[in-house]
Amino acid sequence: MFESMPEETDDGQGTQERILKAAEALFAERGFETVSLRDITGAADANVAAVNYHFGSKEKLIDAAIARHATPINEERLRLLDERESCHGVAPVPVNEILEAFLSPVISHFTSGEMSERLFCKFMGRLMGERGHSLPESVRPMFLKVADRFSGALRKAVPYLDERGALWRMHFSFGVMSNTLIHGDTLRAISGGRAGHPGMEDLFAQIIEFCAAGFQATPGGKESGN
Repeated sequence: MFESMPEETDDGQGTQERILKAAEALFAERGFETVSLRDITGAADANVAAVNYHFGSKEKLIDAAIARHATPINEERLRLLDERESCHGVAPVPVNEILEAFLSPVISHFTSGEMSERLFCKFMGRLMGERGHSLPESVRPMFLKVADRFSGALRKAVPYLDERGALWRMHFSFGVMSNTLIHGDTLRAISGGRAGHPGMEDLFAQIIEFCAAGFQATPGGKESGN
């Protein structure tokens, strides 16, 4: 017997969209692996049959949640890197501009969406920290392209970095970004509020400054003249 299409709410919001929004909020707060379908359906006022109808499984629901944020962000990252490379011609793009091209699409995507800043930060942090090893097939080629393009630009900006060094420093930077986005509340708590409450743009500016210094540090600990 075929399963019928789940009904939509009176305000016109589809069941599929409700499930996605509920899942994204729960994934942001608690992580992709610990959230159950029962948690999601309860928050979405839906049932497991609706999840199966629209997505097929929890794993495919996770894939859908990742893809609808990761795809536009990665497309904008590549566009901005193209723009910066065009502006500098044959000269290398400075490291801070490369990192800005990587991070600023996250800000613009957040401001155009409906998720709160706090939840979106956590969602993106968990995406980098928990799901980087298991990306959906639909977005994997784009992530590989982004990694290749940005590591190449960073190697051009810091010539003494080989491919292995550039990739590891990118990995370290992802760790900084992921931990900051997920656990910023922890620092505010243990500092008794002395760390302040920077907004997303200020926070990302500090991440860029910190990571740029790491990319430009020589093996001996000195910064390059870039």
